[in-house]
Amino acid sequence: METISENWLYFNNKTNTHRYILGEKGEKMLACIGVNPSTAEPNALDNTLKSVKRIAESNGYDGWIMYNLYPQRATNPLDLDNEIDYDENLTNMVSIQKSLENFKIDYIWLAWGDLIDTREYLKFCLYNLNWYLSKSKRDFNFKIVDLPTIAGNPKHPLYKNSNSELYDFDLQKYITQKVSKKIIEKYDGITLNGRQFK
Repeated sequence: METISENWLYFNNKTNTHRYILGEKGEKMLACIGVNPSTAEPNALDNTLKSVKRIAESNGYDGWIMYNLYPQRATNPLDLDNEIDYDENLTNMVSIQKSLENFKIDYIWLAWGDLIDTREYLKFCLYNLNWYLSKSKRDFNFKIVDLPTIAGNPKHPLYKNSNSELYDFDLQKYITQKVSKKIIEKYDGITLNGRQFK
């Protein structure tokens, strides 16, 4: 994992078109999962990540780390790839899994809002991520801020109060309701020696 300074955590690809990890180390860290990264970098957080940092601190965490269901940088999620990039998805999933283990993170804040409906494959990315998390030795506690959206999705961090509380969320139930068997069959690939093929 690439580190910019002693406390910053940052991992992106060589062309900076994809970002897998951004955060600040602490003794007690909160993970947050959005839908896709924008322009934020160490020492240059966007408004979403400023909100993530403030809410993490308000809830007693001295460190935070931002992940996303899909790692492609796009200020507007409508600019995301029309088709899933399986190599990038695999890199993203493994990065999340390994860093959660490495930093001993147990609490995961789900925060993608209705943007998960922007691309069909994002629901598969969630299903795939849950599969990777299920292989972990850690017992994760999933959280959300405020009530879910009308569509039933965990709300996005932007415009949330800095003192917003985190509430328990049933991720398994959500996936059962949100991710159809048809979507899983459409996007699920074959994995061989850590490489995913479709």
